[in-house]
Amino acid sequence: MLNDDEQAVPSLFAQLVPEIAAGVVEVKAIARRPGLRTKLALSSRDARVDPVGGCGVVRGSRIRRVVDLLDGERIDLCRWHDDPATLIRHALQPAAIEAVLLHPAQHRATVVVKEDQVSLALGRRGINRELASRLCGWEIEVIAG
Repeated sequence: MLNDDEQAVPSLFAQLVPEIAAGVVEVKAIARRPGLRTKLALSSRDARVDPVGGCGVVRGSRIRRVVDLLDGERIDLCRWHDDPATLIRHALQPAAIEAVLLHPAQHRATVVVKEDQVSLALGRRGINRELASRLCGWEIEVIAG
């Protein structure tokens, strides 16, 4: 297992994904709970290159190698977006988001989901919401609406 440093994961991706090593795909943000789950927000400098798809490749072969090196740690990839509401939607995938209400003064976001999506948005023990909050830099509250 690698050390618990958050930078260990982007370093691994840079070794295993040529697009990251070449700087075509960039890791814009990372949030990690070592041994459990990591979320990476990726962007591409080339419109022809899908940053998320490029890191997974055929049936997730690239990401599977990283997961194996991290002893099975789950890795979620999402597309970076400069708009906080869009980034929050991406970070909480696969939950279906109804609305994202931003409260800039408190740097907080209220995310509205259908009742059956609450547990998916929160994740087991709240880890999905926690990592999405750290990844985006906004305190995220999930409510059913």
